[in-house]
Amino acid sequence: MVIYEILMFSVGLSLDVFAYALYKGAMMPEISKSSLIKIGSIFVLWQMTSLLLGHMVTNIPMVKESAQQAAVHWRYISVFIFCGLGLYMILKGGQQKVIIERKEDKLKLRQIVIWACITSIDTFLAGIGFGFFRTNFLVTILIIGIITALSVIAGIYSGYWLGCQSKKKVVTLGGCILLLGGIELLIRGIN
Repeated sequence: MVIYEILMFSVGLSLDVFAYALYKGAMMPEISKSSLIKIGSIFVLWQMTSLLLGHMVTNIPMVKESAQQAAVHWRYISVFIFCGLGLYMILKGGQQKVIIERKEDKLKLRQIVIWACITSIDTFLAGIGFGFFRTNFLVTILIIGIITALSVIAGIYSGYWLGCQSKKKVVTLGGCILLLGGIELLIRGIN
């Protein structure tokens, strides 16, 4: 897997985070640096940990041994994971209800942790996909961390200034990017 593919998948995954940050930004009475740092840190930590755990699954001796014997088949499974995540996000974007925006006086960290956990499930599965492709893990985790942090900041500010009614479109766009990335890997021949 080459760097632009890692970037494409990272952006696709981060748009789910962006959507949650957009929602949170629409509910904030004002944006403070401490809130940005807290929310960003929680999302980045969850995303990077999930990517690590997903990648570690591919290093379990039994999985690693079978992956070496059937490398091409595991890579097809990885393509299936990326395409499946894309389709899931597209469906998720299409099913969301209208959001009633209301300001919240206090930052609810418990709510942020739950949202970070929800969005990190996709990243865990992507970590498995990246692991089967034997991508450079350090590069991948750094890219995910940076793009997640930027997504949180951009999402909060966008939500604060524009509201969160575009949340469905953002999640759908992220799904489209993941789906296109999976198709591109399949067309390229899974090398």
